[in-house]
Amino acid sequence: MGLHICAVVQRGSGSPREYVEVVNDGAEPVTVTGLELTDCPGQHHEHVYTFPQGELEPGETAYIYSASGSNQRTRTGDLILYAGLQASVWQDDSHVAFLRHPDGQIIDTMHAGRPPRHPDGHS
Repeated sequence: MGLHICAVVQRGSGSPREYVEVVNDGAEPVTVTGLELTDCPGQHHEHVYTFPQGELEPGETAYIYSASGSNQRTRTGDLILYAGLQASVWQDDSHVAFLRHPDGQIIDTMHAGRPPRHPDGHS
């Protein structure tokens, strides 16, 4: 499947902070440098997160939290990233997360609150 959004976890959904899971289910590493996570498909958007330099190996996940924090890589290779926003983005089921290239080409989308695409893990 390659790089895709696995889940959009809203605040109050069993987590202290909302986040989006982006997974590499492909067979090759994927560079995520400069990719964007936003709540709008067009160029005029209020909330946009631009990925820092890095890549996801096959089976690795990037967890992008809306809140502030320090970016890190876990022992298993997953990325923990923080958008540094002051307010929630994924407030209700009508909100959509868009993973896209900087030129606006959409890689994947997912509505907030939908069940994860891989409830039993990403493998």
